Amino acid sequence: MELHQLRYFLAVVDAGSFTAAADRVHVSQSGVSAQMQKLERELGVTLFDRSARRAALTADGERLLPIVRAALSAVSEVRAAADDLRGLVVGSLRVGTVSGLAWPPLFDALASLHETHPGLDIRLHEGTSEELLSALSRGESDVAVAAWTAGVREGLETSVVFDDALVAVVAPDHPWAARRSIRPRELLDADLIVLPSGTGARTALDALLTASGRMAAPRWEVSTPSFVEMLATRGLGVGIVSETTCAGWAGVRIVPIGAPTARSRLGIAWRTEPTHATRALLELLRASPSTT
Repeated sequence: MELHQLRYFLAVVDAGSFTAAADRVHVSQSGVSAQMQKLERELGVTLFDRSARRAALTADGERLLPIVRAALSAVSEVRAAADDLRGLVVGSLRVGTVSGLAWPPLFDALASLHETHPGLDIRLHEGTSEELLSALSRGESDVAVAAWTAGVREGLETSVVFDDALVAVVAPDHPWAARRSIRPRELLDADLIVLPSGTGARTALDALLTASGRMAAPRWEVSTPSFVEMLATRGLGVGIVSETTCAGWAGVRIVPIGAPTARSRLGIAWRTEPTHATRALLELLRASPSTT
């Protein structure tokens, strides 16, 4: 068994076909196919179901996939460790964030890494919290900035960045404007103004409404907190954001939600055995005063 065979195996899995994998690893399609057949003979198992249009993994292939990923990751770590001894951070760093993230320390840290370690290939992508945490568990990402309402899955470590009370924001003439608090069930029939799925406030709101008995379809789903403010100020609905997010907003009334579980949490997640590049990023983020 050779390392390039394992890399070809992952390329076929990730690309979905032998032809696409060949393009990815810059080898002919017949060369990739021949190496996969050789690998199967050496292992004594069939890795791919070749009767399907896509290169689908067999049950044995599915069981071996995380082991192969871990093996290649370990090889990368050996190289990274040698580079680290020379004071370098190279390789790749794949970071996932919830859509519309506005947390300057992350971007400051990425800029610092890019400047001090030019050999590091940094990639950033957006997604929902569930997508980001799943990709992290599968080894397809190194760091995720995501939201969660309960403990994260096994094999991941986390650090909370924000843990704020969830509040409602309404126009000054709204019936709730003079209220000291509102009950979660009252939100079920309100014209809600919410942030996208995967953000801390939206994840907390969905969990709160589910616990109240049913989900409510929001009337307004917007990409940024400023949109929530503009719609709520004009009396078009009830905005739901974290207390920190709306601090300083003019033209709205902030009404607490009467539930101790109504909290918006956003944090950093990474695998329990981080790469050297991941550790470098985490060290920069831990230096931020907003990270706990």
